[in-house]
Amino acid sequence: MIRVLQVIGVMDRGGAETMLMNLYRAMDRSKIQFDFLVHEQREGDYDAEIRELGGRFFRVPRFTGINKHVYRKQCRDLFAAHPEWAVVHGHIGSCAPIYLSEAKRAGRYTIAHSHAQNFEPGLRGVAFNLVAHPVRHIADYFIGCSREAGLDRFGERIVEGDSFSILANGIDAQRYVCNSASHELAKAEMGLVGRPVVCHVGRLSPVKNHEFLLDVFDILHAHCPQAVLLLAGRGELEESLKQSVASRGLNDAVRFLGVVDNVPAVLRAADAFIFPSIKEGLGLAAVEAQASGLPALMSEGVPASALIGADSRRIALDAGAEQWAHVCLQQLDAALMGERHDGVELVRSHGFDIAQTSMWLADFYEHVAQLATCD
Repeated sequence: MIRVLQVIGVMDRGGAETMLMNLYRAMDRSKIQFDFLVHEQREGDYDAEIRELGGRFFRVPRFTGINKHVYRKQCRDLFAAHPEWAVVHGHIGSCAPIYLSEAKRAGRYTIAHSHAQNFEPGLRGVAFNLVAHPVRHIADYFIGCSREAGLDRFGERIVEGDSFSILANGIDAQRYVCNSASHELAKAEMGLVGRPVVCHVGRLSPVKNHEFLLDVFDILHAHCPQAVLLLAGRGELEESLKQSVASRGLNDAVRFLGVVDNVPAVLRAADAFIFPSIKEGLGLAAVEAQASGLPALMSEGVPASALIGADSRRIALDAGAEQWAHVCLQQLDAALMGERHDGVELVRSHGFDIAQTSMWLADFYEHVAQLATCD
């Protein structure tokens, strides 16, 4: 068995974490087993499931920059104590030059993975780039969830070279099977029979652009007063967004669902999906929505590779909330008048089925583990 150490912040529900869990569940764990180096002392959303699947947790304090030498020593000691890790796969960027250099020192094969385009403005973005940039000269291999994510994090030299691959954020496509009957049943279970439903899935954080989403829905709701907006996710902006909803008089039309265990059920209940992110590495939620048969309206900050449905659109945020609402209303009207059909086969044909991506990664791990020089 090959044990791979996955290095990440915390295993909460999020884009990178969800992708990693999808891969872990799909792996043949008699051949490939994951352990997790996390940077939080608290339990994450997926911790219990990971333990059930045979994974182990190792915890270090969050890297702050000030604790650089202590952090490096903790990583060095950890690798010395666990020679069973042939491969170290890094998903957290700011401290990747440290933990991956220590992994290489210990003879492990190292992978740097980019899940997003860097969107931090101002000094925080500059600081991140300064501390993360050296990883380009350290890791043995580089992976991006899209070409854009790879370019932004690793640069053109690496992306165009032989040590980079795109690994699409895969989903368990079969979970998103949907037709008109299951769509109406899902609506009934949520008390939404007869109401047009717009949905968004994503962390309540600035990059997801929820205030603009509320601007769009406010206009849409004025044209379609029975419309409902479902917001699945949690985050630091939850309270301010609830206040914004109240100030717009939309309390009866916007539902904050929080963390959702069954995202496919929420998507089955919806009629349209809106995703106005400022930037995304890929935009897995948009892929999930289209797998469920929803027309997705997404920003140009979402890579074009996420656009797979014939009824889906990418438009610029600069087009403004009025134009976004107009397009969303068109998508909503078409969805309400037609039959519901899922996009499962479409997702598979575009390489987003987790069965495909997990097989590629397992083969890759098996190959590169032979290149590790640890005892």
